[in-house]
Amino acid sequence: MASIPTQTPTGLGGQAIARIVGFTCLFGFLADMIALALPIGAGAAWRASLLQQMGDRSIVLLIGLALLIYGYWEDARLRKPFSYAALVVGVAFLLSSILVIRDGLVLQSQAIDTIGQQAGELQTQVEQGRTNPEITANATPEDFAQALQAIDTQAETLKQNAKTSLTKASIASVSNLVVMGIGLLGLGRVGIGGASGSALGGSKSRKQRRASA
Repeated sequence: MASIPTQTPTGLGGQAIARIVGFTCLFGFLADMIALALPIGAGAAWRASLLQQMGDRSIVLLIGLALLIYGYWEDARLRKPFSYAALVVGVAFLLSSILVIRDGLVLQSQAIDTIGQQAGELQTQVEQGRTNPEITANATPEDFAQALQAIDTQAETLKQNAKTSLTKASIASVSNLVVMGIGLLGLGRVGIGGASGSALGGSKSRKQRRASA
Protein backbone atom coordinates (compact mmCIF):
# COMPACT_ATOMS: atom_id res chain seq x y z
CA MET A 1 0.00 0.00 0.00
CA ALA A 2 1.52 3.27 -1.09
CA SER A 3 2.10 5.81 1.65
CA ILE A 4 0.64 9.27 1.25
CA PRO A 5 3.29 11.96 1.83
CA THR A 6 2.40 14.50 4.46
CA GLN A 7 2.77 18.13 3.54
CA THR A 8 2.93 21.14 5.79
CA PRO A 9 0.16 23.63 4.97
CA THR A 10 1.49 26.57 3.03
CA GLY A 11 0.06 29.08 5.51
CA LEU A 12 1.63 27.42 8.55
CA GLY A 13 4.99 27.05 6.81
CA GLY A 14 4.92 30.70 5.77
CA GLN A 15 4.09 31.82 9.30
CA ALA A 16 6.97 29.78 10.73
CA ILE A 17 9.38 31.43 8.30
CA ALA A 18 7.90 34.83 9.18
CA ARG A 19 8.55 34.21 12.88
CA ILE A 20 12.18 33.23 12.24
CA VAL A 21 12.88 36.27 10.06
CA GLY A 22 10.91 38.53 12.41
CA PHE A 23 12.91 37.54 15.49
CA THR A 24 16.14 37.89 13.49
CA CYS A 25 15.21 41.46 12.45
CA LEU A 26 14.11 42.37 15.97
CA PHE A 27 17.23 41.09 17.74
CA GLY A 28 19.46 42.53 15.00
CA PHE A 29 17.90 45.97 15.49
CA LEU A 30 18.29 45.78 19.27
CA ALA A 31 21.92 44.67 18.95
CA ASP A 32 22.68 47.59 16.62
CA MET A 33 21.05 50.10 18.97
CA ILE A 34 22.95 48.80 22.00
CA ALA A 35 26.25 48.97 20.11
CA LEU A 36 25.53 52.50 18.87
CA ALA A 37 24.42 53.73 22.30
CA LEU A 38 27.72 52.73 23.94
CA PRO A 39 29.42 54.53 25.52
CA ILE A 40 26.32 56.17 26.94
CA GLY A 41 26.38 59.96 26.80
CA ALA A 42 24.01 62.74 27.77
CA GLY A 43 24.76 65.57 25.35
CA ALA A 44 22.70 66.81 22.43
CA ALA A 45 25.26 65.56 19.89
CA TRP A 46 25.19 62.00 21.30
CA ARG A 47 21.41 61.93 21.46
CA ALA A 48 20.95 63.39 17.97
CA SER A 49 23.39 60.88 16.49
CA LEU A 50 21.68 57.96 18.24
CA LEU A 51 18.20 59.03 17.13
CA GLN A 52 19.42 59.53 13.57
CA GLN A 53 20.90 56.02 13.51
CA MET A 54 17.71 54.63 15.04
CA GLY A 55 15.60 56.32 12.37
CA ASP A 56 17.86 54.99 9.61
CA ARG A 57 17.54 51.42 10.93
CA SER A 58 13.88 51.59 11.95
CA ILE A 59 12.71 49.86 8.75
CA VAL A 60 14.31 46.68 10.11
CA LEU A 61 12.25 47.00 13.29
CA LEU A 62 9.05 47.65 11.31
CA ILE A 63 9.60 44.60 9.11
CA GLY A 64 10.48 42.44 12.11
CA LEU A 65 7.36 43.36 14.07
CA ALA A 66 5.17 42.98 10.96
CA LEU A 67 6.52 39.47 10.36
CA LEU A 68 6.05 38.49 14.01
CA ILE A 69 2.46 39.75 14.04
CA TYR A 70 1.77 37.80 10.87
CA GLY A 71 3.58 34.75 12.22
CA TYR A 72 1.33 34.67 15.29
CA TRP A 73 -1.78 35.89 13.48
CA GLU A 74 -3.91 32.93 14.57
CA ASP A 75 -2.74 33.10 18.20
CA ALA A 76 -4.05 36.28 19.85
CA ARG A 77 -2.19 35.50 23.10
CA LEU A 78 1.16 35.85 21.31
CA ARG A 79 0.12 38.29 18.59
CA LYS A 80 -1.23 41.08 20.78
CA PRO A 81 1.97 41.68 22.81
CA PHE A 82 3.85 42.41 19.58
CA SER A 83 0.96 44.62 18.43
CA TYR A 84 1.04 46.64 21.65
CA ALA A 85 4.83 46.86 21.36
CA ALA A 86 4.40 48.34 17.88
CA LEU A 87 2.00 50.94 19.28
CA VAL A 88 4.36 51.89 22.12
CA VAL A 89 7.41 52.13 19.87
CA GLY A 90 5.40 54.12 17.32
CA VAL A 91 4.46 56.69 19.96
CA ALA A 92 8.09 56.76 21.16
CA PHE A 93 9.29 57.45 17.61
CA LEU A 94 6.85 60.35 17.23
CA LEU A 95 7.94 61.84 20.56
CA SER A 96 11.61 61.34 19.65
CA SER A 97 11.14 63.53 16.59
CA ILE A 98 10.53 66.46 18.96
CA LEU A 99 13.87 65.77 20.65
CA VAL A 100 15.58 65.70 17.26
CA ILE A 101 14.22 69.17 16.44
CA ARG A 102 15.30 70.56 19.82
CA ASP A 103 18.76 68.97 19.66
CA GLY A 104 19.20 70.23 16.09
CA LEU A 105 18.58 73.80 17.22
CA VAL A 106 20.99 73.36 20.15
CA LEU A 107 23.71 71.97 17.89
CA GLN A 108 23.23 74.84 15.44
CA SER A 109 23.65 77.36 18.24
CA GLN A 110 26.76 75.58 19.54
CA ALA A 111 28.32 75.39 16.07
CA ILE A 112 27.67 79.08 15.38
CA ASP A 113 29.10 80.07 18.78
CA THR A 114 32.22 77.98 18.18
CA ILE A 115 32.79 79.50 14.75
CA GLY A 116 32.25 82.99 16.18
CA GLN A 117 34.78 82.37 18.96
CA GLN A 118 37.40 81.09 16.53
CA ALA A 119 36.84 84.06 14.23
CA GLY A 120 37.15 86.42 17.20
CA GLU A 121 40.46 84.85 18.21
CA LEU A 122 41.83 85.28 14.68
CA GLN A 123 40.69 88.89 14.57
CA THR A 124 42.39 89.51 17.91
CA GLN A 125 45.64 88.11 16.53
CA VAL A 126 45.37 90.38 13.50
CA GLU A 127 44.76 93.43 15.72
CA GLN A 128 47.74 92.50 17.87
CA GLY A 129 49.84 92.24 14.71
CA ARG A 130 49.25 95.95 14.06
CA THR A 131 51.29 96.79 17.14
CA ASN A 132 54.12 94.40 16.25
CA PRO A 133 56.95 96.29 14.49
CA GLU A 134 58.19 93.15 12.76
CA ILE A 135 54.79 92.58 11.13
CA THR A 136 53.97 96.22 10.35
CA ALA A 137 57.29 96.52 8.55
CA ASN A 138 56.07 94.07 5.91
CA ALA A 139 52.31 94.83 5.93
CA THR A 140 50.21 97.86 5.15
CA PRO A 141 47.00 98.95 6.92
CA GLU A 142 45.09 97.72 3.88
CA ASP A 143 46.55 94.25 4.41
CA PHE A 144 45.21 94.16 7.96
CA ALA A 145 41.81 95.38 6.80
CA GLN A 146 41.68 92.72 4.09
CA ALA A 147 42.65 90.03 6.61
CA LEU A 148 39.85 91.08 8.97
CA GLN A 149 37.37 91.13 6.08
CA ALA A 150 38.46 87.67 4.95
CA ILE A 151 37.96 86.31 8.47
CA ASP A 152 34.44 87.78 8.61
CA THR A 153 33.53 86.36 5.20
CA GLN A 154 34.87 82.90 5.99
CA ALA A 155 33.12 82.86 9.36
CA GLU A 156 29.76 83.72 7.78
CA THR A 157 30.26 81.01 5.15
CA LEU A 158 31.07 78.42 7.80
CA LYS A 159 28.06 79.44 9.88
CA GLN A 160 25.74 79.12 6.88
CA ASN A 161 27.20 75.72 5.96
CA ALA A 162 26.75 74.51 9.54
CA LYS A 163 23.13 75.66 9.59
CA THR A 164 22.40 73.98 6.25
CA SER A 165 24.02 70.64 7.09
CA LEU A 166 22.46 70.40 10.55
CA THR A 167 19.04 71.40 9.21
CA LYS A 168 19.19 68.74 6.50
CA ALA A 169 20.24 66.10 9.03
CA SER A 170 17.42 67.09 11.38
CA ILE A 171 14.81 67.00 8.62
CA ALA A 172 15.97 63.56 7.48
CA SER A 173 15.88 62.18 11.04
CA VAL A 174 12.48 63.68 11.80
CA SER A 175 11.05 62.35 8.53
CA ASN A 176 12.28 58.82 9.25
CA LEU A 177 10.99 58.83 12.81
CA VAL A 178 7.58 60.28 11.92
CA VAL A 179 6.99 57.96 8.95
CA MET A 180 8.08 54.87 10.89
CA GLY A 181 6.11 55.98 13.94
CA ILE A 182 2.92 56.26 11.90
CA GLY A 183 3.65 52.92 10.25
CA LEU A 184 4.16 51.21 13.61
CA LEU A 185 0.93 52.72 14.97
CA GLY A 186 -0.97 51.40 11.96
CA LEU A 187 0.67 48.00 12.30
CA GLY A 188 -0.21 47.83 15.98
CA ARG A 189 -3.85 48.70 15.35
CA VAL A 190 -4.15 46.03 12.66
CA GLY A 191 -2.49 43.47 14.91
CA ILE A 192 -4.80 44.22 17.83
CA GLY A 193 -7.82 43.78 15.53
CA GLY A 194 -6.40 40.40 14.60
CA ALA A 195 -7.97 37.45 12.92
CA SER A 196 -11.42 38.16 14.34
CA GLY A 197 -11.61 41.45 12.48
CA SER A 198 -10.50 39.89 9.20
CA ALA A 199 -12.88 36.97 9.68
CA LEU A 200 -15.74 39.37 10.39
CA GLY A 201 -14.92 41.34 7.27
CA GLY A 202 -14.79 38.14 5.24
CA SER A 203 -18.18 36.95 6.53
CA LYS A 204 -19.72 40.34 5.72
CA SER A 205 -18.39 40.22 2.17
CA ARG A 206 -19.73 36.68 1.72
CA LYS A 207 -23.15 37.75 2.97
CA GLN A 208 -23.13 40.68 0.57
CA ARG A 209 -22.26 38.40 -2.35
CA ARG A 210 -25.07 36.01 -1.39
CA ALA A 211 -27.55 38.86 -1.12
CA SER A 212 -26.56 40.23 -4.51
CA ALA A 213 -26.86 36.74 -6.03
